Amino acid sequence: MAVNLRTLYSIIMAHYATKRFNYWSQLGILAGLCGGGLILGGIGGLIPFMGQVDVFGKNGGNTKEIMNQISKLANGTALMRWSQVIATPFVFFLPALLYARICHVDPVKHVGFNKSVDLKQVLIVILIMLACMPVVSILQQLTEMLPWSKLMQLRFKAAEDEYNQQVAIMARMNNSTDYLITLLIIAVMPAIFEEITFRGVWQNLLSRWFKMPVLAVLVMSALFSAIHGSYLGFLSRFALGFVLGWMYYRTGNIWLNIIGHFFNNAIGVTSLYLASKPGQKIDPSVMEGQLPLWTGLIGIAATVGLFIVFEKVSKQQIDRPGEEVLIPGYNFSNNPFINDIAAQQQGSQQ
Repeated sequence: MAVNLRTLYSIIMAHYATKRFNYWSQLGILAGLCGGGLILGGIGGLIPFMGQVDVFGKNGGNTKEIMNQISKLANGTALMRWSQVIATPFVFFLPALLYARICHVDPVKHVGFNKSVDLKQVLIVILIMLACMPVVSILQQLTEMLPWSKLMQLRFKAAEDEYNQQVAIMARMNNSTDYLITLLIIAVMPAIFEEITFRGVWQNLLSRWFKMPVLAVLVMSALFSAIHGSYLGFLSRFALGFVLGWMYYRTGNIWLNIIGHFFNNAIGVTSLYLASKPGQKIDPSVMEGQLPLWTGLIGIAATVGLFIVFEKVSKQQIDRPGEEVLIPGYNFSNNPFINDIAAQQQGSQQ
């Protein structure tokens, strides 16, 4: 089957069309798999605590009480780490992997693992993440300054305390080995698994469905922030999610997202390690410094400027979200997009 250069370029740059599922079906399959993964991850994450913590007793379901019990255990940090290692793949990785395998012709290419990364891209991604840091800090400060009611302030503070307590237990680092283990669990695993799920699968689906990639980036940035359960950090994580989402929107290269996400988390882990003392508890909240507003404005300007450079360096990888094409030689008799694609091809031939 002859393929002209224009069609070949479209096949390389655009998303492959799905095998047999329309967008609603893809959403149902993905949501169902994620729901199942959340349940299995929740159950699996409890396994290390069996016989160690009163998970199902009179205080069962009370996260604060459970964390208090874990913090008093000599092996509490190890248990938390094993819980994270068991739960995270079920919650973030396996549902995304199964969805891509079920719904798409080439799951690896669909998610974005087929593209290469050069040193210039890596450097710019790191600089972008650095430029974002003051923006993230300022956004959290602005969130805290909003006129919340006393009840809401108490709820927000309780949620932040629980989150910081979990991080403090899991990130106890007495030596370099502890540091490397914490880096693996808090930086490497989330960077890979979360980016595959949020950007490679969910944002990918919504971009093709809405035909409005920027809207997909906004929606997934909000979900990315909300799932972390930090009310006061919602805007700051939303901004981080938007930056990562924009990288994926413009290139479709999931490797860049993983690198950026890892670098951001690694900076946090390294800061905690440098500030910690062997045998003493870590308080992640002490790392939240107060920055003047002008640093956030400079950070925004620097981020925008770096993204302009990012566009130029990544011009060979610029993706076209929302566009799907037929694969020559493949039978698409049941493909839900065939009418739209046929109309596009007919229009291009006129």
